[in-house]
Amino acid sequence: MTSSVNNKHLFLFNACEQGDLETIKTHLNSQSSFDICSIRDENQATLLHYASRYGYLHILKYFIEIKYIDISQLHTEHGATCAHDAAVCDQTEILQYIFHHSKKLHWTVRDELGNTPLHLAANYNSLNVLHYLLEKEYADPHNQSYNGFLAIHYAAEHAHNDCIKLLLSKSPDIINKQTNQLITPLHLACQNGSLETIQLLISNGANFKVRNQNGSNCLHIACQNSHLNIVQWLIEKQNANINEFDYMNSTPIHYAAANGNEHIINYLLDKQAKIIIDNNGNTPLHVAAENGHHNVCVVLIERNCCSLLAVNNQQLTAADLAENSGYSSLANELRLHSNPSLLQKATVVRLVIKKRNVPRLDASCQVNEEDLMTNNYSATQLNHQIEIQNGQHILINKGDISTSTSNLEDKVNDFIPRSSVVAVPKIQLNIRKNGI
Repeated sequence: MTSSVNNKHLFLFNACEQGDLETIKTHLNSQSSFDICSIRDENQATLLHYASRYGYLHILKYFIEIKYIDISQLHTEHGATCAHDAAVCDQTEILQYIFHHSKKLHWTVRDELGNTPLHLAANYNSLNVLHYLLEKEYADPHNQSYNGFLAIHYAAEHAHNDCIKLLLSKSPDIINKQTNQLITPLHLACQNGSLETIQLLISNGANFKVRNQNGSNCLHIACQNSHLNIVQWLIEKQNANINEFDYMNSTPIHYAAANGNEHIINYLLDKQAKIIIDNNGNTPLHVAAENGHHNVCVVLIERNCCSLLAVNNQQLTAADLAENSGYSSLANELRLHSNPSLLQKATVVRLVIKKRNVPRLDASCQVNEEDLMTNNYSATQLNHQIEIQNGQHILINKGDISTSTSNLEDKVNDFIPRSSVVAVPKIQLNIRKNGI
């Protein structure tokens, strides 16, 4: 029992949980005036809600038949009645009693989301209550909640396969019913990740090509939720179109990239998935970078799928999107990969530093932005610093390098701007040349 319940009433809730009617009677008989309905827990549930949840019919009868409480007037803060609570906890006997003794509480009663006891029975896998409601024809499987959910949507979302079978046995036509957002039970099963549920639904006529309000079908949704086994099954067993567009022209590989699943990316590429730009001009690399998925970026780059220099409709590269989203380290790495000459030039600097013993200056030294602009120091270089030996930051002073006519130092002179002090781009130097 939650501590938010008034301590002087806590024992009453405990009594309802434990089926202790005598304790309840003793207390109520000792009170000249006592409003049972005013005793609530933190969710505004009453003692009758507790009796309904825990299946103590004798306590519920006492409140209704002896104390004459109108059960139809009792709701939690979310609009749940005792009938809803009984359905959630699979208390068939309680539900039978409530429907029999309350003219106002029946199978159509709704909570604040528009859920009936049938919806909640399917959602919580209360198979006995579900069977009772359907067998007595107290409930209609076509009934929708306020957001358009049928009971089968809840059952599919949570992989309650026995509930699905029971609902379909009564109303097989609900298999492809859509919510207000055009979501089918199969969409929810693909989101949940139960292949068994997906196979059950498809064997009963579910259509994996149906789209939701965004134009996403089951393959998009499986990619979005990282269910590789379902992606494989849909493509290999159901011949799902690997390049299917949604309404934004995004393909399954965009969805996998956005979610950061490199295994699905590799699988789709192995199956010859096409790299297509969406309506925003984004490649899968843009999408992966914007969401900070380094692992996916590596796969797409290593497999030469996407250009690092490609810009979207806003003239932004993948690196730009990564930086705008706060992934500066990823942005720097992408920019480095997009400019191989930067790595070559930095290697030259490293060789000269080794040879000439250029002093290491404090990393807190600031670069004169005007000097950098005057010397046309590139925007890419400004986003980096070089790390050489012990992780120290190197600042190179033009006067610290002798003006030899050697080819190596000529390259350095070409690289270093003619300003007093410049910050060199930060990269990891893993190259080893001539033992250096």
